[in-house]
Amino acid sequence: MEEGNKDLTPNKKFTLKELFIGKTTNNTIQLIRNAIVEGSRIAINLMLLWICYDLIMNQNQYNVTIFNKEFDLVLTICTIIASMLSGIANYIFSTIWVFHKKQKGNNISRFIVFTLIGAVGLGINAGITVFLTKTGINYLISNLIAQIIVFFFNFVMRKKIVYTLMSKEKQELKNE
Repeated sequence: MEEGNKDLTPNKKFTLKELFIGKTTNNTIQLIRNAIVEGSRIAINLMLLWICYDLIMNQNQYNVTIFNKEFDLVLTICTIIASMLSGIANYIFSTIWVFHKKQKGNNISRFIVFTLIGAVGLGINAGITVFLTKTGINYLISNLIAQIIVFFFNFVMRKKIVYTLMSKEKQELKNE
């Protein structure tokens, strides 16, 4: 195994310092760091959702019917706003701390793709939140369940596309 890839071995043990400090390509460390970033994002998301839906909108409902199904438009919009704002922090910390990809000239493309993946996750999040809320589950619990599902989707997609494929593409252009 090459010297630069020795931290990719699946059974490599790591210290607490390695978990929090320094660059790594170790999938386990990246997953744990991503869980910390996502956990913070989820907490921010839930707080913003609560502020938007409970405090600002006072849980006012404005139901719309789409495909013969009634949806709470206010809850959907508040969910989207909370997800977008917490997603910005997620991108910054994912790029700097989890995946360490501070390349010049690729940040705008990476942010766009990162955001598009997040938008798909957002659609999944909003759909699950509204669906579960309609079944009688509290909207915050519904959103938490959605966040957990979207966490795994986003991690896999962003690692493979944004922080692996796009970085290889940048490296290949640099080597030509």
